[in-house]
Amino acid sequence: MLPPAGVGMKQEPIRLCGACYSESPCHKIEWQLKTVTGCVREIPAKQAPHQLCLLLECPNCGARFKKVPALSVDSRCQRCLMGFGERANWQKIIV
Repeated sequence: MLPPAGVGMKQEPIRLCGACYSESPCHKIEWQLKTVTGCVREIPAKQAPHQLCLLLECPNCGARFKKVPALSVDSRCQRCLMGFGERANWQKIIV
């Protein structure tokens, strides 16, 4: 996927939605677009949208995401071992 014309991408820091990762550990390239600040995933019927601000670092220890967490073997922060599902509890709601 290429960004829309005139929209750049941020390669660092890695940004992610902990709620999405807890459901399916797969990185969405649109999270790296400069114009994207939150997760507004399209949802199947019967599920609520996340509507959460993206994380730039581990909310527990403050370690920046230096690589795409989906590449992590155990789905945890490399420093404090916090899991993806736990990170979702720290994300702020988009208002």
